[in-house]
Amino acid sequence: MVTLGMEEEVQVIDEYGQLVAHDYATGLSEFVTPEGLIDKEIHRCVIEIKTRICTGVPALLAALRTLRMQARRKAAAQGQRILIAGLHPTASWQQQSMHDDADHPHYARLVDEYQDIARGALSFGMHLHLGFPADAPRMAVMNRLRHVLPEVLALSASSPFMEGRDTGLHSWRHSLLDRYPRMGTPDPWESTQDYEAHVRRLQRAGCLHQDQGLWQDLRLHHRYGTLEVRIMDTHPDLGRIGLVATLLKWEAETLLRELASGRQGPVWSRACIDENKWRARRHGLDARWIEWDRDEVCDTTLHFERWWSRIAACAADAAERAYWERHLADALSQGTFSDVLRGQVRRHGDWRTTLQWMANLAFDDTTIPQHAGERR
Repeated sequence: MVTLGMEEEVQVIDEYGQLVAHDYATGLSEFVTPEGLIDKEIHRCVIEIKTRICTGVPALLAALRTLRMQARRKAAAQGQRILIAGLHPTASWQQQSMHDDADHPHYARLVDEYQDIARGALSFGMHLHLGFPADAPRMAVMNRLRHVLPEVLALSASSPFMEGRDTGLHSWRHSLLDRYPRMGTPDPWESTQDYEAHVRRLQRAGCLHQDQGLWQDLRLHHRYGTLEVRIMDTHPDLGRIGLVATLLKWEAETLLRELASGRQGPVWSRACIDENKWRARRHGLDARWIEWDRDEVCDTTLHFERWWSRIAACAADAAERAYWERHLADALSQGTFSDVLRGQVRRHGDWRTTLQWMANLAFDDTTIPQHAGERR
């Protein structure tokens, strides 16, 4: 059985919708609950939600909902709110303070090493941890799980605006992250041992600190032993998050079954995966996808139908299968949150109204369905 855990980076905003340094302590006992914990991040306007280990998607969403509610309440006690999206659409990183002092040595090291790359990476992602039995072929799964990273990025894309400007992309967040070294799509590895040996070499060479692993779109976590999918933008809608988590869980379980039966499909290069990643970033769920095994390009509906038909047998029963099949159909019809956000901006033409609307979504854990004709 594949277990789940999630980390979500959440924005803290003031009454006008602008990012603000939160002034409540994090990482203390009052922030640790049976559902997980709330912690700080490198920028002082960010909090990180970390769920407990969950056996299924319903438990994961329940934990995430509870932790979001606690974050909202704590922010409200300070006259602040939370906002959930891959980027704040108008904020400038130069105006944000950081945890880069002697009380935060880990973050201070990162700022010292990466300078304005770290300061400017004011982005907000969600990371899904997939836990496996001790004897599972994690690297063989990781090499093939890489193939679906662009698809879950497209489903989660929520960062079209940067400093008030429409970038033309659905996920600008990766334009900030990819400035770091050792980022993006991971290369395939022969074995877990080879991967871990490489991380140790980087640590010995001073490229990584001793308690630091790689930060790529998918990694074998250096402490937990999970496969951590890091490519997704944060998303306000728990239903969309549940869909992403379900697809990744079922993909991992399908790969385990295929590997156990000797059906080892090909492992695509980083270059191949990056082509679809670009299409996901640029076009979201309106992308045309390269299916390398078929040597053809197809639209999103057909591409996701083919993926779904391969993994849907992992559903516990017909009801679960039908439930997430409806969610997938709705997602493909509605488009990305970037589509929704662009439509909101066009309707109001007022950033303050739009930011208040976004904060209300974080309060309700829902999004407004995409209206026909607003996607572009």
